[in-house]
Amino acid sequence: MDILKELIISRIKNKGKITFADFMQMALYYPEHGYYNSNITSIGKSGDFYTSPAVHQIFGELVAVQLEEMWRTLGSNEFTVVEMGANAGWLCYDAMRYIKNEYPEFYEKIQYIIVESNPYMRKKQQELLCGKDVFNEKLSWHSYTIKDGFSFDAVQGCFLSNEFVDALPVHRLIVKEGALKEIYVGYSGVDLYEIVDEVCNQELKDYYIGTELTLRENQIFEISLAVRNYLNHVARKLHRGFVLTIDYGDTAHRLCRNNGAEGTVRCYYQHSVNREYYKRLGEQDITASVDFSHLMNVGKGLGLEVAGFVKQSHYLIALGVLEKLNRLRNNLETVLKVKNLFLPEGMGDIFKVLIQHKNVKNPSLSGLKPLNTIKFA
Repeated sequence: MDILKELIISRIKNKGKITFADFMQMALYYPEHGYYNSNITSIGKSGDFYTSPAVHQIFGELVAVQLEEMWRTLGSNEFTVVEMGANAGWLCYDAMRYIKNEYPEFYEKIQYIIVESNPYMRKKQQELLCGKDVFNEKLSWHSYTIKDGFSFDAVQGCFLSNEFVDALPVHRLIVKEGALKEIYVGYSGVDLYEIVDEVCNQELKDYYIGTELTLRENQIFEISLAVRNYLNHVARKLHRGFVLTIDYGDTAHRLCRNNGAEGTVRCYYQHSVNREYYKRLGEQDITASVDFSHLMNVGKGLGLEVAGFVKQSHYLIALGVLEKLNRLRNNLETVLKVKNLFLPEGMGDIFKVLIQHKNVKNPSLSGLKPLNTIKFA
């Protein structure tokens, strides 16, 4: 979008150069013009990518199974789900419908908060969720900003996100002549271009040193300081309960070892992947693989202990996806769709599940159990 590009250029002219994180923040979240705050349909056949809830309702049903177990673990009292960036609202819809039908006692105790800053997406969510089932008394919408945090009081329950953390802005670091540098965005008078200069923040250097990563010459690696801000706000608002993060990514060392020299930042536009970060501003998604090591380390410092970290394939199988498929084995189309959620060549190995907990002593959750301990029907 030309307006967004002019806004970014104006910011660069005022500062001389900006970090990639600042650029990504504007490209994705600038009011009205940023990708996630515009009226663009990002998910599904007519959008730029698919998410697990858009593949089949079974994904939401299995998340509901996990939420119900968390509720019982916390003593079967009032329970609030806070979903970050609910997109079209299908995860909430499928989970709440399943809870209402299968766990009526849990349904009586649950409240569901959707954190959504985009008015266009909020309207779509409300059309879906408040039009088909009587969820109205259970649902509310709130906002989140990096500076001010959440617009609701402390809760007991679960902070839930599916493909939210990957869109938090990242700094891009690079090794030049054995030294750690940072990639900035400048303006040549004609177009945006990249500038390599000193690292802007000591926290970035400290994280790099602390993880003991071994980067090759010219290798790029991303770090998200926005993750620390996000988890800090989550920890403040979570009185007791869980943080359930589902996203694509891996540990820091695996990301460093398995990804190419260009790092993991990429763009999604009409179901194709590219690295043309400075084109189609506001019209394409920009994401980076989630550094789950960072999430775990930051969380521990904020009182969020790690309950478990597994592949999405492991998680869904442990929660009963194979049993559900067995009941649907005569519906080949559905079987093929659901298999994409957990097969290695689909989303099963690329996506990971991290569960953290606060003020819960040694929780045992079904989705994290070793698969060799589970009896399959």
